[in-house]
Amino acid sequence: MRTSHLYVAYRDRVGDQLVPLVVLEVLNFDPHRFGITRVVHVDPHGLHSAWERDKLARVQKLLGKDFSSFGHACQHVYATARGEKGAHISYMQAFEVYVRGYIDASLLGTWQEDKPIRGEWEVQRFSPGLAAVAVETLAVPPIVCPDPPTEQWEGWITVSEGRPYAHISTPPRQVEAVVEGMMRRGHLSAPPRPRDQSNKTHAEAHPLEEGEARRSRARKGGAQRQKETRPGRLVFLKDHLRSRGNAHAAHPHAVVSAAFRMLGGPQAVTGVELRPLPESADLPLAWYAVTDVVGLTVDFEHIWRKIVTPGSGSLLEEAMWEAIEKRRLSRKPPVSVEVAWKELAPGLQWPGSGGGDVMPAASDSRAHHGCSSASSAAASSSAAASSAAAAASASASASSAPGTAAGKALGETSAALAATGGMISMPGLPKGRRRRALVRHPPRKPYPAGMVAAAAAAAASRAAERAAGALAARSA
Repeated sequence: MRTSHLYVAYRDRVGDQLVPLVVLEVLNFDPHRFGITRVVHVDPHGLHSAWERDKLARVQKLLGKDFSSFGHACQHVYATARGEKGAHISYMQAFEVYVRGYIDASLLGTWQEDKPIRGEWEVQRFSPGLAAVAVETLAVPPIVCPDPPTEQWEGWITVSEGRPYAHISTPPRQVEAVVEGMMRRGHLSAPPRPRDQSNKTHAEAHPLEEGEARRSRARKGGAQRQKETRPGRLVFLKDHLRSRGNAHAAHPHAVVSAAFRMLGGPQAVTGVELRPLPESADLPLAWYAVTDVVGLTVDFEHIWRKIVTPGSGSLLEEAMWEAIEKRRLSRKPPVSVEVAWKELAPGLQWPGSGGGDVMPAASDSRAHHGCSSASSAAASSSAAASSAAAAASASASASSAPGTAAGKALGETSAALAATGGMISMPGLPKGRRRRALVRHPPRKPYPAGMVAAAAAAAASRAAERAAGALAARSA
């Protein structure tokens, strides 16, 4: 059967009637197998709340949850409804679909297969004669079928009876050709995956021909996938979308959210909701496949060279400077605007230098960044000056105090403090199991200038006291 949406219901008894308790939507399906499944409705008719509130409360927690496979979703829904962890059911027979369409009911379940399910043989029925028929499945199905029946046939069938399913966008002849090939092989259900195939490496499963070189095959882990869909990530649309997109397609975008979505194809994919920069322009949000976006560093320099006119004050230029500012603040600790620029566009000269092929922008945001950079530089210089002054005063007090060794050490410390602009790197002590490994190469940690000056002054004072005590002991 060909349908635009495949809704599957799990019905439970309320009195003498079977009433839908949970409705699932299979987001990814084809004639061979089912894929990503989502819980879209819980007790759509509101009849279960008056009977078993505990069961309804348990199942209510599943609303909106996505599952990687249809079988996993069905087993999880059943176990949650029963309140028994690990409970299993023959979900192809227990879960049902409410179908409406111009179909011949005599063709339902005409093909059957015996499949081993959890150590027992189970008979599963299919309807290959209805594979190319367009039908509708209901997200909120009626409790009972209409009487008298309408012109179209409608009613409850098991999930197994309606197979094979295909998306409505698939041409009927293509579906029929696929089903005929499956029938020639003798089965309509998905063949089990060979056990040894999953144990093979990629090189073993894909042998090379003579003279062929193997390419590296990078695989994304869970952390990488989470990073791609992390809210706040800055991205660009790929070139094929920028060339035929809207007026803001070339702008940097910020990820707002991520979810499985139907984005123009027959299968659901991982999508990201993007907000074009600048945020002050309040541009409309849009959904794109995560495979259609690239990171900010990939195309920043290319877009700046080809599209941005420096100093024009355009919306695109403002968006690019806002992306730089967000990139700068995302670093821990935040870096300067110039450092963020060099990370994103290493082949372009920093506009603040006043030369090169990139001119400083004349927009308000650009001026704001320049003011913030100047103020931060002024603050840094004032801090360094105050630190140097404190070090100089400490050095003078140490030179006037008895104990020439302490005064000499403090003078060297003060000189180093002034040379480094108020920061000195001092070795940290290795800790724990890494003590032996770190004893030769201790980590170096920056200490604030005030702390270094105070420590040096305290050391000089203690040395002076010890020298005075020793002199008093000698004279006595």
